[in-house]
Amino acid sequence: MKAFALRIYDYYKYIFDSKRNPIRHIPDPISRFYIMTILAGLWSFAISIYIGSIIYFGISLAAHTILLLMFFFTMAVFYDAEKNKSSWLLKLRRNKK
Repeated sequence: MKAFALRIYDYYKYIFDSKRNPIRHIPDPISRFYIMTILAGLWSFAISIYIGSIIYFGISLAAHTILLLMFFFTMAVFYDAEKNKSSWLLKLRRNKK
């Protein structure tokens, strides 16, 4: 179960970590965040078109924006914890085997 959770976390970091995903080549972190927000809006629009109703666009956009903000907040907390060497994630990685 630990290995599965760590794999999910690694996938999350690849998608949402601006230092690992293809957006990493943009030097300004604010621009990277802006592009990620635009992508969330585009995904919201695509999902609402797929569902077949523009009413879902507002709901989907709000949900994607909230999730994106929470992912960046969580990533910031994880980075801070890893920098301070007191992260539960580091302990979990050491005990992975």
